[in-house]
Amino acid sequence: MTDQNASSDRRQLLKALGTLSIAGMAGCISQSGSDGDGSGESGDGSTDESEGSSTEGGEATPVPMADSFSFWELSKTWGPHIERYESETDATVEHTNMGPDELLDNLQTRLLSGTGAPDAAMVEYTSLKQVAKTGGLRDVSDWIDEADIRDDFTSGIWEVVSDGDAVYEVPYDIGPATLFYRKDIWDEHGLDDDIETYDEFIAEGKKLPDDVSLLSLPGNSLSVFWRMMYRQLGGVEFDEEGRLAFDNDKAVQAMAQLQELADAGITDDTASWSQQWFAGFNEGTLTAYLSGAWFSGTLMSSMDEAAGDWRGMKIPALESGGTRASNIGGSGVCFPAQNDEATARRAFDFVVNTTTSVEEMANLFAEEGNISAYMPAWDDEAFENPREFFGGQALGSLWTDIADDIPPYRYTLDSPKIMNLLNPLLQEVVYGDLDPESALEEWVTQSANETGREVA
Repeated sequence: MTDQNASSDRRQLLKALGTLSIAGMAGCISQSGSDGDGSGESGDGSTDESEGSSTEGGEATPVPMADSFSFWELSKTWGPHIERYESETDATVEHTNMGPDELLDNLQTRLLSGTGAPDAAMVEYTSLKQVAKTGGLRDVSDWIDEADIRDDFTSGIWEVVSDGDAVYEVPYDIGPATLFYRKDIWDEHGLDDDIETYDEFIAEGKKLPDDVSLLSLPGNSLSVFWRMMYRQLGGVEFDEEGRLAFDNDKAVQAMAQLQELADAGITDDTASWSQQWFAGFNEGTLTAYLSGAWFSGTLMSSMDEAAGDWRGMKIPALESGGTRASNIGGSGVCFPAQNDEATARRAFDFVVNTTTSVEEMANLFAEEGNISAYMPAWDDEAFENPREFFGGQALGSLWTDIADDIPPYRYTLDSPKIMNLLNPLLQEVVYGDLDPESALEEWVTQSANETGREVA
């Protein structure tokens, strides 16, 4: 990290902790004397106790914070964040990692029962509204405003983590959509990776022999790819009034594009995350996959045999001149309302302290490949460094460039439900004989019946 960025890091951290965390900082300082940026010193060599414990008027309003809190997460990336925070504050984090489905089920059960929920929990953006429907999440909008961090996060992210004026999550990472591909296999068979559109992508894929597939397009994940393309085209699933907003030509276009990829004979439908799926990538019989930036961590941890052979590029446009930016995945941290405020304040302090730290978010990218939703972190040199696994490619610059252009999107508590309705229909479109127009008509009808929502 450069000195300039370190200074920016510190300014952003102090800004983020601002008024709320005047209380938060006071709580931290009272226990450890740390200023929360890891240095323990201000620019003049003194501690930041005076900065963090007094307002402009010289008065502080301490907010009690508990000495410990519980935290559930699903990404296995929080260990270093927790270690740093505990060393700076003497607070204790009761940390539990579990799979996304297990976390979601347990969290919703405990929110509905009114007892046993953790003080903070990591939830994927796509599932947040579903969790909020339990009525068990704490609205942290006032705390977010007090911390004055809204403008430092990617545009549109607050709508994703909000329901009306209520804010239920602090954003953690985003997933700029990326076409990951095996450069060595493409070179072996003469494929050109200087492509713009799916038409060009398909044309290159036809150069591969019959026993090698250009693109993994698993039947169990088709709705994910549809959403990526539909968002790429500027579509949204719900309008501002909560009506179903996908009864349109963009929805048909995204379905038709998926169908065209399969009809070209360049795809493979092996189930994602299966042993055979990973083996296909390692052996080079599968050569490309569309996913979020976070998938780079999966590649690095699962495919040692192909280290140096992978690359990433922007996803193809659906038409010449079209946008090549979209998003797959991303998560934030929510705070159950059933726990006392002092504990929630401590958990919130930890999460804001982490997600608005340039150093922490730069390390997250360097070690795991995850892109922070906190934009000041993107100026860190870590995002410009070449990545050996990807043949020296500076993927960080690619992803921050994509992130700037990701169209906004809107989820509701019914987002998981309508995606579950869509995937079987897409399987019939992509790997069966159902036409996209009929599939959309059926999906809109099913979604309206199942959700009771009007169609825009």
